[in-house]
Amino acid sequence: MFGKIFAAITAAIFFTSIIPANTFAAEEKVTEKKVTKKKTTQKSTWQPEIRVGILSGVTSVSLQLSAPGIMVDPETQKTIQKIPAGKNFAVDFAALKTSSVEIRGEKIPLKDLQTTINGQKYFGGVRVDKKLGSLTVINLAPVEEYLRGVVPEEMSPSFHAEALKAQAVAARTFTLKNRNRHKTEGYDLCKTTHCQTYEGVVSSPESDKAISETRGEVIFSGGKIADTNFHTDSGGMTENVEDVWGTKFSHLRAVKELNTKTNPWTVKVSAKDFAAKTGVGEIKSVKLSSLTIGKSAADRTQSGRVKFAQIMGKKSTVKISGTDLRFKFGLPSTLFDMKFSGNEIIFEGFGAGHGVGMSQWGARDFAKDGKSYREILAHYYTGTELKKLY
Repeated sequence: MFGKIFAAITAAIFFTSIIPANTFAAEEKVTEKKVTKKKTTQKSTWQPEIRVGILSGVTSVSLQLSAPGIMVDPETQKTIQKIPAGKNFAVDFAALKTSSVEIRGEKIPLKDLQTTINGQKYFGGVRVDKKLGSLTVINLAPVEEYLRGVVPEEMSPSFHAEALKAQAVAARTFTLKNRNRHKTEGYDLCKTTHCQTYEGVVSSPESDKAISETRGEVIFSGGKIADTNFHTDSGGMTENVEDVWGTKFSHLRAVKELNTKTNPWTVKVSAKDFAAKTGVGEIKSVKLSSLTIGKSAADRTQSGRVKFAQIMGKKSTVKISGTDLRFKFGLPSTLFDMKFSGNEIIFEGFGAGHGVGMSQWGARDFAKDGKSYREILAHYYTGTELKKLY
């Protein structure tokens, strides 16, 4: 996945999946266009379009456009009807000979249109699909406008400008890498923390500036668009990706932060609740090596995160992974110590999130220390290259 630590915790539950790269076609790479008459260089206004799932399984949806629009059949691209601006309307599939429609601006580009979906404004247009009696509502948004609704949700606009730029590039790269992530549902990305938090038109001047100043910039690794996972706070050191999701990537390596033991936290769980959720019965003892950030052990990763803890109980002795402990008991991260004391298990740790890729609070600290967004990205995404695609 902004200061929204528990949003990032939820984001870690979905594990920002490492999936095969969706090829960004060469024909989609639009560079600068020369204007010979004035002998100047004009930047292309083209940008990719992303499809974001907004609603599914609903029987109706209220829509409104900020400017006059048209409803078209996605298969034939023929105009079905014109839509006036500023008036609520619904798609009457009973009267149509299609099960899908797209609604775009009649005379303006998609980037200048806003669509209100059940009272919430979104950048761009909308597609509505009907299948098995229910509707799927999809926001059709240019990538840069989509980011205007993502970046301020993922990182606080109060953060340093260079940190916001780093977040903009990481989010843009994630977007293009994960196109078709929800292909079976008919769209690219969802609007939740499973992909990136997107609440439509909630942009801020600071975030908008960061997006604009990095327009079209994307991170590459090994000639392909990179996986650019990010999280709230590493606690002092990020994590090797294979220690979280099993697959190794050369650019997602454990790296140290400017500051350590950040975002300290404590979670206490009664021995009774712990036993019920783990099935160990009456707890006798807990075995886990002490945490030293940046030091591995048989039961800890290179960064110091918990691989597993050994629980000795009345019924059995079991090894429980740090990830399972985190999700069973709502721990902010797997960077923790744990001990059995009296009638409770006490977890004490640092950071928030899965720990892979860029730490958002770490990026803030590096930016405050004078690092540029390019230096921040190079630190968190090892050996990568920053390219301008459009």
